[in-house]
Amino acid sequence: MTASWGTITRLTIVCLVAFLTSGVRAQSTGAWVVGGQGGEAWREAVGRWIALDDTVQPGAVQPQQIPRAWSVMREVVRSGAVSAQRNLFGYRWATTKGPRLLEADTLEVGWHPRMWNGGAANAIVSNVMRGLVDGDGLAAGYSHKQRADGLPNSVTFFTIDLGVAVPIDSVVFYPPQSGLTSDNQRQRELFPQVYEVSRSKVPVEWLIFEDENTSTGTTGYHALDEIIGTTFANNTSIVSLTPALDFTRFLRFRFGEETRTILLAEIQAFGRGYPQQARYISAPHSFGEPVSLGQVTWRFTRYRQTPSGDIVEDPDAPVELSLRTRAGNDDDPAAFFVFDDLGRQLEVSRDDYFSAPRITERFSEGVAGFRAQRADDITNWNNWSVAYDSPGDQNRSSDGNQFLQFQFEITTEDPLAFGVLDSVAFEVSPLLAASAVAEISLEGADAGSGGTVEVPLGIDTVLVYDIRTVYGGNRVGYDGIELDVPAAARFLDLEIDGNAAVSGVDYEVEEGPGLIRLALTEEIQRDASFRVRIRSAIFHASVFLEGRIFSADPASARLPQSIEAGDARADVGSNALQVIASDSRFEVLGRVGLTTSVVTPNGDGTNDEATITFDLFGVDGADLLVEVYDLTGRRVRVVLDSQASSGPYGPTWDGRDAEGGLVPPGLYLIRVEVDVDEGELNRVQPMAVAY
Repeated sequence: MTASWGTITRLTIVCLVAFLTSGVRAQSTGAWVVGGQGGEAWREAVGRWIALDDTVQPGAVQPQQIPRAWSVMREVVRSGAVSAQRNLFGYRWATTKGPRLLEADTLEVGWHPRMWNGGAANAIVSNVMRGLVDGDGLAAGYSHKQRADGLPNSVTFFTIDLGVAVPIDSVVFYPPQSGLTSDNQRQRELFPQVYEVSRSKVPVEWLIFEDENTSTGTTGYHALDEIIGTTFANNTSIVSLTPALDFTRFLRFRFGEETRTILLAEIQAFGRGYPQQARYISAPHSFGEPVSLGQVTWRFTRYRQTPSGDIVEDPDAPVELSLRTRAGNDDDPAAFFVFDDLGRQLEVSRDDYFSAPRITERFSEGVAGFRAQRADDITNWNNWSVAYDSPGDQNRSSDGNQFLQFQFEITTEDPLAFGVLDSVAFEVSPLLAASAVAEISLEGADAGSGGTVEVPLGIDTVLVYDIRTVYGGNRVGYDGIELDVPAAARFLDLEIDGNAAVSGVDYEVEEGPGLIRLALTEEIQRDASFRVRIRSAIFHASVFLEGRIFSADPASARLPQSIEAGDARADVGSNALQVIASDSRFEVLGRVGLTTSVVTPNGDGTNDEATITFDLFGVDGADLLVEVYDLTGRRVRVVLDSQASSGPYGPTWDGRDAEGGLVPPGLYLIRVEVDVDEGELNRVQPMAVAY
């Protein structure tokens, strides 16, 4: 073996950087690059996006700037009839609240703007209310009639959901400014004298999915988070409200309690700056064959708009990029459902779903043959990964799939700050083997019973890690196995194809914190099985013991291939790589012990120092402090001050103070403190020093 694991990692980084900077379209054997000077154009790779603009900087994408003097309610250039009116971001308006009704009409909450009357789960508005956002201001889109008995009319309210929160500092509404009603009243005089307008940027569930009256515990109207205008004595035909510039997703309008008819022709909302959130979901990308996934790399820059309108780079701007991936084995990551004869949801093809009648009223929900819902396909696709932390992170989606999809969000806490994503690249290479699966079991347990693998928390246990690989032909093969294990795990032995393997002959083992690496002397280009035994305690409620096969031969230039959970051995029934603690509850800081209660630092080799033993459970990146105090409360020595994760600890104290001098004989206190989300936890143990 001529190359170390570190050398392979450096080679893949260099290759990926080359793809990002070369100006040559990456092939599936190196990286899928989107954006930049040589990658696939953002517009070509997109499945859908919202509030993004790819025309400002060549090759890059950024949040769409809100144009001055243009209402966010409507698109800059109309692309369809009023019945298909779209907002500034090009998404069609819906006149219903219920997500199920939107989905049946091929619209989606969080993407398409909505408007609805009242707060019921399936509240709708009349189709004519689309005219409130059509931009012409000629015909009444909303009418609240006067009562025939001359009493004040009832309170009515409707809500607008813009889909994404945008910075707004002006809201305008007015009746038609010309023409007469059927009873010869001037329409421009029928403006609301009584109104209340409120807004919110928080997508609480009762504004998205639920019946508002039930969820909030109130019936009828109530304002949103911030009231931006309210009066009982308006005398202006064109009402113009100027709240402070702030992100706004929901606008609520309350009218009524008047003795005359109220008309509205148009509602407008103006702002400036950049949306609070801009989103992109790529179309599934095919690599032509199942692949191994490597690093995820991107270029992202933060900017700010100054009061003068200039755009300047600002690394400290409160802007974040959140990037996720998922992998699958077909070209459609969505699943589609219709109702069956019992009102249950039955999965069907995309064509059958869109051929089925859509729900038009609440009563049709659950009727056999009607559309039910669309959802993520979790059978043929992974779930979306957690967000990546920084460029160069390992791809968190599963190897062995042909398709990859990514999504990102650019979010800002300042309406005048935004980020520009120049490019993103996904490193890939052909598989080393057709498949690699593994499962965990406990030594001596009934491995054939299946189910969850449970171990006592913090207690050493022998775990058996069975691996099975299928060569599949036409693969370069592999010569190493790498396992992620708990920090205190120790390797015991290895079997290859049912035979005991000999260290130094069949393999070399390298152990490090949280890692066991087995370098095989044979290059595996056949179906093979391995059994790895390790001894370990776990210090979390659950852990995933992930692994990889790899080739250390630099000529292969292949990425490691992840080992997936599966049926690796017939007589083992877990089919899982997860180990959970059988203890239902645990303390973060375990008992503190000492290898000796008396330290005698006289150099005779007996009790010259003491080891302070304790375990940490269920923490990651906690502040850990081990200190020595005398009985007056004076700190004598800091033994350990570090960021710590779950596992066993054993720092030592040799009876010396911070300056290296021997402390006077007497009684001292060892204090262990860990700072976690719940607060500071500490334990104190006495120790004597004698000479």
